[in-house]
Amino acid sequence: MMWEVALALLLPAAVQAAADDPELVHGSGIERHLARGDEHRFRLTVAAGDATGIVVEQRGIDVRITIRDATGTLVDLEDDAHGPKGEERFDLVAAATGTVTVSIQAAPGASAAGDYRLWISEPHPATDADRHVQESHTLRARGIDVERRGQYTQARAFFERSVELAEAEYGPDDVRLAPLLVELGGNALDLSDNARARALYERATAIADKTLGASNPLAAISRSRLALLDQRAGQQQKAETGVRDALPVLERTVGTDHPWYLITTVTLANLRESAGDLQQAEALDRRALASIERTGQSGTLLEATILNNLADVLRTKGDDAAALPMFERSLAIAESVLTEDSLFVATALQNLGIMARQRKDYKAGIGYYTRALAMRERILGPNHPTLAGVLVNLGNLYRAMGEDSQALENQFRALRLWEADVGTYARETLLVVGNIARTFAGMGDVEHALAYQRRADGILETQMELYLATGSERAKLAFVRSQAERTDRTISLHLRQAPENQDAATLAALVLLQRKGRVQDAMTDLFASVRQRVTDAGDRALLDQLKETTTQLARLALGDASAREGRESVAALEALEARKEKLEAALSEHSAEFRAQIQPVTLERVQAAIPADAALIELAVFRPFDPGAERNEEAYGPPHYAAYVITKHSVPLGVDLGAVEDIDKLVVRMRNAVRDPSAADVKARARAVDERIMQPIHASLTGVTRLLISPDGGLNLVPFEALVDEHGRFLIERYTTTYLTSGRDLLRMDTPRATKASPIIIADPLFGEPSPQASRLMQVRATSIQRSVTVGADMSTLYFAPLAGSAMEGRAIKELLPDARLLTGRRASKSAIESVSAPSILHIASHGFFLADDSGAALPALVQNPLLRSGLALAGANLPDGARGDGILTALEAAGLDLWGTHLVTLSACDTGVGEVHNGEGVYGLRRAFMLAGAETLVMSLWPVTDSIARDTMVAYYLRLRSGVGRGDALRQAKLSILRSPAQRHPYYWAGFIQSGDWTRLRLN
Repeated sequence: MMWEVALALLLPAAVQAAADDPELVHGSGIERHLARGDEHRFRLTVAAGDATGIVVEQRGIDVRITIRDATGTLVDLEDDAHGPKGEERFDLVAAATGTVTVSIQAAPGASAAGDYRLWISEPHPATDADRHVQESHTLRARGIDVERRGQYTQARAFFERSVELAEAEYGPDDVRLAPLLVELGGNALDLSDNARARALYERATAIADKTLGASNPLAAISRSRLALLDQRAGQQQKAETGVRDALPVLERTVGTDHPWYLITTVTLANLRESAGDLQQAEALDRRALASIERTGQSGTLLEATILNNLADVLRTKGDDAAALPMFERSLAIAESVLTEDSLFVATALQNLGIMARQRKDYKAGIGYYTRALAMRERILGPNHPTLAGVLVNLGNLYRAMGEDSQALENQFRALRLWEADVGTYARETLLVVGNIARTFAGMGDVEHALAYQRRADGILETQMELYLATGSERAKLAFVRSQAERTDRTISLHLRQAPENQDAATLAALVLLQRKGRVQDAMTDLFASVRQRVTDAGDRALLDQLKETTTQLARLALGDASAREGRESVAALEALEARKEKLEAALSEHSAEFRAQIQPVTLERVQAAIPADAALIELAVFRPFDPGAERNEEAYGPPHYAAYVITKHSVPLGVDLGAVEDIDKLVVRMRNAVRDPSAADVKARARAVDERIMQPIHASLTGVTRLLISPDGGLNLVPFEALVDEHGRFLIERYTTTYLTSGRDLLRMDTPRATKASPIIIADPLFGEPSPQASRLMQVRATSIQRSVTVGADMSTLYFAPLAGSAMEGRAIKELLPDARLLTGRRASKSAIESVSAPSILHIASHGFFLADDSGAALPALVQNPLLRSGLALAGANLPDGARGDGILTALEAAGLDLWGTHLVTLSACDTGVGEVHNGEGVYGLRRAFMLAGAETLVMSLWPVTDSIARDTMVAYYLRLRSGVGRGDALRQAKLSILRSPAQRHPYYWAGFIQSGDWTRLRLN
């Protein structure tokens, strides 16, 4: 469980005092050099009723001034001039005649030594206003002092009175009131009084903005705390925006070692962990912890907080060995700093309870949880929402012990608390609803388990809409992957516990329709919506910047090898990746309105879009989930494939097809056979795959003539038409097949897309002369770069041989499409493709490639992105070094093309349908790229084909398109014509090209 630290709890554990306390003289000043960790103490003689002005000018170091009277009682604590420059200025009003001690030490986060100048003015008689202000300062100092020991209620009374006195003297809008409001807001945060904290921080922000401007640290830290409140309210995206706005201001004004910057970083790390981005969360926490150690802030609650949160990230990643000592160290620091019950200690105990449960030490776990629960109840009362987290953990522990009634009692109490506090669709509510579903499932109560699982899936669908509406692709993927186990549970509830239950089957099918390819959908909608808003110059500029950034990425990846390995090049890559991510996030913000207008995905809507003679086959990788297992680590089994058959009028049929490992072995054998025209056992290997994938669902395909296949995992690379049924026939002889990323694709096919231009045909590019360093040759399209290039090979050594057949192919298609523009030779260039705007058809006949990690070796830093390892060769592709980047269109660049309104993209090239497979998201390569670009239909290849086969297949395809045959049926007929030739019945000759997307009739002029 994560934690946030209050602003007041940041004092260092100890400082080194000076040897003596020199006397300060009124009306004079003193200059000193102060090192971090030192304390300078001075004696000052004061008279009762006098006010003495004290000014400390900071010259390179941020200082904190503490004043105590002769009895050691705290009189004042000043630290409002944040940063290494500025002045701490105040009047000290003496309550009694005597000597006070003025202590000056480096403020927390001061990373280097510096100078300061201390000036003491001549005393003057104090006014009533002076005395009221002094009382306000003293109360604030004492509030900070008791709060840092965990005495939150006592601190609140001090802070409230301090604000009242200051407001009476300064007025409600004076800037001197803002720091006091921030202190009181932090106290409300500690007491989980979120509504009050928000009001205080909003008021502090308004005052700071009005008097100091938005780019000041006080306003920035207030915004950071408001972001924390947004996170508590379940508004994750709003919270992250607020934090990312505050961080640059704090970095510029107070520095990256200041506690305000660090606690804002902690908030960002917690947000990243909540979104499933554990990698970035860990990096942020470790960076903050390093700053703590470097600047002497060890032993503070801030260090304890960061240790706790980093341990939570490591625990989530499964590294219990590293997490446990961090949790223990965090608790030890907190107990040494805090003298009474505290919410932080309760959180630390709760985390140790989680660790005890992980190692099945249930007795210890119960002890930790009950102590944490009792502590929270003493501080906050029995109905506070922060009790819910402990209740959930306690319920899970009782469930693991087989005490289901006690488990449900705690879980339902937690649900009531969270529903009242954060609402129906919050992350916390999802957590407890999912746990309730699991408890019922473990009891064998399918009816109640299904009801709560349906509710959990509904909450997650709402969350996905929010998360995927903004942010970069990487952030979206991280969130979706973090929620994958929810899909596993829903499928398992049906296939493992209630296989005959129609409601369970319907829910599982709906979840797949909603979630498969969800990130690709979000990015597709992003580009489509921006392109449709052509009147918005700002959007066009952002899109142009994104395209330029991806172009620079491609140039860097495809340039000279010696230049790519240097530190500067790696830094440039990281900068471009960061810029790309920022632009994606900005564009996503602009597409939220567009997506909000799209109706939600329902099973009924998808079924209505399925033709009467068709069946949608949703394939999915899932991990079988055992709800009766004690721990999550034991609950999920090795991944399996599932198939759901959805037709227009029937209840979905779901089948567990078996272990992914077993099926993928059969898939690899089949793929090797279909790619090799000499393989005599190709039908036997295809039959073996058919028996595992199609045979179990065969009975549900009665009367079906068209298969709409949405594959997953390794099945993305299977040519289903080449499977062989029990009668020895290829599936292409029985069915027309179309591939989809998800059955959800059917809902977009009715969206009208205006074509902007006539067809464009790219063929026979002039690749240029080979580089002297070329060591690999591509003789024809039948040569597979995927096979001939090893991981780590320099792409600049590749040579793309001329394609005479593609020239003939281009001319033949041009005759069938008279209004098409044919570009060959030097005109068949990357720049020509990048300049197109929604041609009705885009046909590219050239070399395609995908660099796969077949060796198991680590990929070079610049080609880890699969969209940079996949591409098309165009004019100039053989030019050496950096110039070759102008002749290769990477998949990353292809994703930025303007194809919204393009009815058909045909990639008549090698390996254009392969890439890096991401479970649940499809194939990352050219296949994904052109769908992102907006193409309605994509024809691509799953393996290298000869020049002549590509030419003959494509000409036959377009001939049928010209006669009015649909985009899917035309390809099937073209392939059947090849299959009927006795010399070409082997799938190698006809099964390589597949069609994805809209299969219906293409309207040609």
